Amino acid sequence: MTTSEINVLIDTKVLNDIDLGGQTLESLDFSGCTLTNVNFKNATLRHCRFDEATLDSCDFDHSGKAAEPTLQSVSFKKANLNNCRFRYANIAWSDFRYARINQATFEDASVDLCDFYRCFLEGVVLFKHSAFSNCSLFNTYFGDGANIRRENLVNGRIIQQDKQAYTKFLVDWHDFGTGVRTNDRREVSDWSPDASVKARWADAEDIYKTLNGVWSQKGYIADANWGYVQGRRMERRRMMSEFSDPNVKFGTKVGNVWHIFTNALSDLLFGYGESMLKMILTYIVTVLLFAFVFSREVSLLHYLEALGVSLKNMAGMDSDVLHDVSPLVDMLNLVQTTIGILLTGIFGFILGNKIRNQ
Repeated sequence: MTTSEINVLIDTKVLNDIDLGGQTLESLDFSGCTLTNVNFKNATLRHCRFDEATLDSCDFDHSGKAAEPTLQSVSFKKANLNNCRFRYANIAWSDFRYARINQATFEDASVDLCDFYRCFLEGVVLFKHSAFSNCSLFNTYFGDGANIRRENLVNGRIIQQDKQAYTKFLVDWHDFGTGVRTNDRREVSDWSPDASVKARWADAEDIYKTLNGVWSQKGYIADANWGYVQGRRMERRRMMSEFSDPNVKFGTKVGNVWHIFTNALSDLLFGYGESMLKMILTYIVTVLLFAFVFSREVSLLHYLEALGVSLKNMAGMDSDVLHDVSPLVDMLNLVQTTIGILLTGIFGFILGNKIRNQ
């Protein structure tokens, strides 16, 4: 079917049972159309629009992994997609803002530099083996059947974590390079690229915490725990970025100093209660550090004896090696015993989580 013939059908706003598979389609505007059983399989779409269109049982599948984008700069803004397929599709620089996607499959698809702002993913939406890279999932709604997983996020990152890529994403391509960004009411948005870049850590925090909630609800506990850790790290980056923000009150910045410190300490020592390795290393370093102090403060102890004293303190046990110690050493014994009890409790908490997650 030629481009002229397709445009004649577009003018009618209704396209049913049409085969456009295997073709290269450029700069076609299906906005506001109703497309039913339209086959785009193995087609290449560039700079096409489906804004506010209704697509039922449309097929954008590819027969295998495509090296080049099969959907390049395609807009589905505010479209309704029902029972559509994007299996093995290579989707790049495409716009899914405000779209409603119901009963779809993105299995084995590559999705790069796409915007899913306020996109509704409802019904059973499959993402098995799909790869999402440099995509914005801010305010994206994941319904009960939308089974996106941690493994679908390439390198475990979202675009807000890369300032250069995010700036290009925001400025260079929205609305096909017109420089005008419209909202869901077709009004020119008062959106500012600079403000969005500055708010990227807050957005990243929101995205990861949302994913944490989605995964927890669906029983993907390991994914949820990872999302929780990422959310806490984005929270720290967000508070750090607020020091250079003139709109943030001075009192808030002062309060952030303590929150940043405790956040970073929790990450360093325990991985926010999710890292068994960090927990064990913290325990070992504590034992070695106190053993070194004891060997220096108690001249009769060599380091191996001090190590034994340190280990016993961690378990709350008295040591027969120490006699008539100074008040400083006595205080160190008490401090280490208290730390040991706390670390043992945290260790038990992390171990319980790991066993439950397995």
